[in-house]
Amino acid sequence: MEFKNLELVDLEELLLVFNTSFSDYVVPFHLSLEQLELKIALEKIDMKLSVGVFESDKLQGFILQAWKEENGQYIIYNAGTGINPEYRGKGLVRKMYDFILPVLKEKNADVLTLEVIERNNPAIRAYENLGFQIARKLLCFNGIVELKEKNREISIEEMDNFQWEVFQSFWDITPSWQNSNAILTDREKRYKILRAYKNQQLVGYAVYNPVARKVSQIAVDKNYRRQGIGTELFRIIEKLSGGQVVSVNNVDDTSENTSAFLEKGVGLKNWLSQFEMNKEI
Repeated sequence: MEFKNLELVDLEELLLVFNTSFSDYVVPFHLSLEQLELKIALEKIDMKLSVGVFESDKLQGFILQAWKEENGQYIIYNAGTGINPEYRGKGLVRKMYDFILPVLKEKNADVLTLEVIERNNPAIRAYENLGFQIARKLLCFNGIVELKEKNREISIEEMDNFQWEVFQSFWDITPSWQNSNAILTDREKRYKILRAYKNQQLVGYAVYNPVARKVSQIAVDKNYRRQGIGTELFRIIEKLSGGQVVSVNNVDDTSENTSAFLEKGVGLKNWLSQFEMNKEI
C-alpha cells in the first residue's frame, strides 16, 4: 500500500470511493460529481493536505482536509474520511494520519478538528484512540419552513458582502467549520446575505446558500430578540427555497433559544446530532 496526498487524484475516482465508503454509513449518502466539486469549493478542501491510501495505484481510502487561520491558530479540518469496505479493519485511518501529520507540523498546524455523528460509537472510539476529544455537541435541523404572522416593522435587504464585525456582535455561539467566517469569506457570490432592519437599524442577519438550501449563519441583536426578526429572515429564505426543504446544520446545543426558535418558530426538526472533536498537534 502507498500513502500520498490527493493533489493528482482523479475526482471521478475519488467520487467512486467516497460513495462506496458512505453507502453503509450510519446515515448513508451519495454525492454526484457536481456535489463533490461544490463540497471541495465551499469547504475550501486542500488536496495537498488531503491524503489517500492506494493499492496498485487504485484509491482505497482517503481523508479530505481543509485549513484556516483563526484566533492565532492554524486549524486543520477533516472534511470526510472514507475507506472501501474490504479495506476496513487494517488501521488505515491511523496510518493516513501518521503519513500527513509531519506535513501538517511542518506548516505549523496547531489543531485537528472533525465532526462525527453522535450515535457512530465505533468512529468516536477510533478518533478518541487517535487522541481526539469531544469539544461540543452540534444539532442539525431540516424541514419545510412554516411561519407565523408577518411583522411589518421589520424590513429585509440583500447585501453583497459580509460585515463580520457587526455580525459577530449578535452571536451567542461560534459557528462550526463549514459555517465559519474564514470559510464563507471570499465566497460571497455563492450566498444570499440578508440584513434585517427595524427603525432603520441593523438588528439581524442571515447567510443562506440557495443551491444547497442551507442556512450557514443567522443571528439577531440581543436587544431585539423575540420581536419576529428571525422569523422575517426565514420568510425570505422560505421564498428563496421555493417551499422546498431547508437545513440549518451544526447549531451548538448550548444555545437552547436557537434550537427552540428553529423548531417552534420555523417548523424545522432536529434530525441529527454530531460531536465536534479536536486534537492538539
